[in-house]
Amino acid sequence: MKERAVVENMNLLYQGRVNLENDLEELNRNSLTVYSDPEFFRSLHYSHQNINASGRQSATLQSIHHAMSGTRQVYLYVDGQMEATLFAQDIARRTSDVELYHEIPDLGERALYIQPPHPVHTYGFQLAYPYQSDRKVFTLYRAIQRVPDAERLGLLAIDLDLTFFSRIGNQLFQPEHERLYILGEEGHVMFAGDDRLIGQPIQEDWYSRIKESGEASGHFEQGGNIYLYNTIHTAISHWTMVKEIPSSYLLGSAEKAAFINILLLAVSLLVIIAATVWISIHITAPIRELVGLMSQVKSGRMTVDISSERKDEIGILHRRFGSMMDTINNLILREYKLKLASRTNQLRALQAQVNPHFMNNALQTIGTLALEHNMKRIYSLISALARMMRYSMYNTGKPVPLAAELDHIKDYIELQKERFENQFDFRYDVDESTLPVAIPKMLIHPLVENYFKHGMNPLAEDNYLSIRSRRVSADIIQIIVEDNGSGMPEDKLAALKEHMLRMEQPEQEPLPASAEDEQPFGSGIGLVNIMTRLKLYYRGKSNFSMDNIQPHGFRVMLTINVEGEPDEGVDR
Repeated sequence: MKERAVVENMNLLYQGRVNLENDLEELNRNSLTVYSDPEFFRSLHYSHQNINASGRQSATLQSIHHAMSGTRQVYLYVDGQMEATLFAQDIARRTSDVELYHEIPDLGERALYIQPPHPVHTYGFQLAYPYQSDRKVFTLYRAIQRVPDAERLGLLAIDLDLTFFSRIGNQLFQPEHERLYILGEEGHVMFAGDDRLIGQPIQEDWYSRIKESGEASGHFEQGGNIYLYNTIHTAISHWTMVKEIPSSYLLGSAEKAAFINILLLAVSLLVIIAATVWISIHITAPIRELVGLMSQVKSGRMTVDISSERKDEIGILHRRFGSMMDTINNLILREYKLKLASRTNQLRALQAQVNPHFMNNALQTIGTLALEHNMKRIYSLISALARMMRYSMYNTGKPVPLAAELDHIKDYIELQKERFENQFDFRYDVDESTLPVAIPKMLIHPLVENYFKHGMNPLAEDNYLSIRSRRVSADIIQIIVEDNGSGMPEDKLAALKEHMLRMEQPEQEPLPASAEDEQPFGSGIGLVNIMTRLKLYYRGKSNFSMDNIQPHGFRVMLTINVEGEPDEGVDR
């Protein structure tokens, strides 16, 4: 168990070391971005009074801040200008004529240094949101030098949260039994399971033994504990990762696991033997027979005999399955008849709503009389009304071309223009390729009629009604009816949309047509009527949306899948 634990934990430490090295290398590359931007280097020779220079420095610090998660703040000090910039809390702050912040350690001849975890400070700046006094960070300091000589131009400091370590370290040990340490070059604790040790120098004997070994990785046992270590070598760090595992924890786990495994093995063996014998005698054969009957039902034989004389649970299962099949057969037949009758009645009722019987012959007679008296305008209006009545009386239940429906709308608009004395503008923009598309009869008329019944303001001077159609793709067209009327109250619109959404659910049947005073949202052929007809004709493959438009008005968009198989009418 010890050997296996050592191998497993050494592999775990190796993977943790690789991940941490990658993060440190990324941190190093992030700090080196100051050398890859010539504009930034030039800005170091100018003071903050130069807007371009200060903007370039702020942008570079912001880029460094956002390049790596866990970055708390980025500090820049320019030696020649005696100016400092701090990017923290998403804001760049600047100050001039200041010395390098006194709490920054002396780097000496070093161009790069990582300071062990310490309380976060503000580099002398006043922040909008003060940091918590117990929050700690570790800091990467990089001296910005003129290349190729070693003249120092400034100093870059990057403060990072300790989550930089914890997101990797917490995956490498069990806090309740084991301990993990990430130690810096000088023996300071960069990360530990005990937060009180972070930032403090390590004082344990085992650390001296690791340093004296001179090996990059290894393990040993001391004081009843097993210590495993691995060295982290990068361009900016020479750290050591150490894991401490109590020997008693390993042995206790081994003994407990062995006992549980033996007990489970013995119990499982007895249960398996007993279950195998019993299942073979009492269950396997009758279940195989029942599975055969189910296979016959699956193949389409819904009248197969599923009776059984057994008195046990298998017999009950046989009889319940047979009873279920009888019920299913009866429900299928009943549901088929009900659906057929319901579909026919719904279509007839809906068509009855939108097909009033007009006295077409009487209108033709009146029109002829008006023409004889040289009243051509009256004859034109009566002819339009007659065409509308004839269109409505053609009640075959089959779809009609969009062109026929639009001709009907034009006749209706002509009558309304006479009625309202041309107080509105009719806008017509139809894609020619959509005119042959078949749609349910009287589908658009209710939308136009609603404008004159509920939306038009006779006192306004800029009333308009618009009908547009376009082909979205080879299979889908859109028909849009829009006006600038009063629209629909928001509460009624929300309730209507919720009602429409329930109708679109697969298990929701279309609402039956009702009398005008029974419609839940509007009168006559209303929007619920149109939704029902679309669902019946196109079987859920087409729909429509509606919304108020700003500052006032109403828009309905019908989306029709021309490849969707339409219902041929009430005969189907």
